[in-house]
Amino acid sequence: MVSIVNELKHVSQELEYLRKELERMAGSLEFVHQDVVALSQSLDKLIVRYMELKNQEEAIKRKGATSNKPSHG
Repeated sequence: MVSIVNELKHVSQELEYLRKELERMAGSLEFVHQDVVALSQSLDKLIVRYMELKNQEEAIKRKGATSNKPSHG
């Protein structure tokens, strides 16, 4: 779980950096410029990775929550 938390932190920081960079580029270039499109696609992939990590984190939490419940037997 620690590695997922660390990777989430890293991906989150990278998302913020790329978001700001995309805003900067889009302010000086057209939205269809190849550099803007490429950065936007990179950001999309990173968002997908972030969502995958969040899903993994939630699955681990759910698994831990169910394994910590007392058994009725």
